Order: sequence, then structure tokens, then C-alpha cells
Amino acid sequence: MAERVSGPYRGYYISAAARLVPSGAGPADASDGIYIGSVSLAQLGPDDPHRIETLLDLGGEQRFGSEEEALAFVEQAARDYVDRLLGGH
Repeated sequence: MAERVSGPYRGYYISAAARLVPSGAGPADASDGIYIGSVSLAQLGPDDPHRIETLLDLGGEQRFGSEEEALAFVEQAARDYVDRLLGGH
């Protein structure tokens, strides 16, 4: 599992994570699974216990070939959410 924290972006810290989910019965590796991403937002820093928890519609067709692709996608989705939350740029 990979995780990175960025920010603040418009007052929010973004914690993005990606992990490999095996698609078969064998050991998990990049050729036998997909990466999924998750993200959380916090105003006071990445360790702030008062995080925003919401579901973001990432679409059912998102499949990532690497941790980096998953991290980049969910981080951008979080930035887009913050933009909508605060009324655009």
C-alpha cells in the first residue's frame, strides 16, 4: 500500500492511498490484480481527527495499473471535490 499527503490545497490536506486488490486466488502482484484508491481530507493537517468523510463518485470504469496512477487519480478527485465544496477556483 502506498500513501501520500499533499496540501494544504485551498485550506485542506489531502491524504491519498492506493492498494493492490488481487483478482485471483494466487499471491497479489501487479499482474494479478488492480489498484484501488482512497482519499481523505482534513483542515488542520493529516493527523487531524476531524476529517471530512464523504463518498466521491470515481466511476465504475476506473482501473489503475500502478499505485502512482491510483494516487494521482484520487488526489485529483479530492481537489475537484474541494473546488466544488468551496464554489470553484
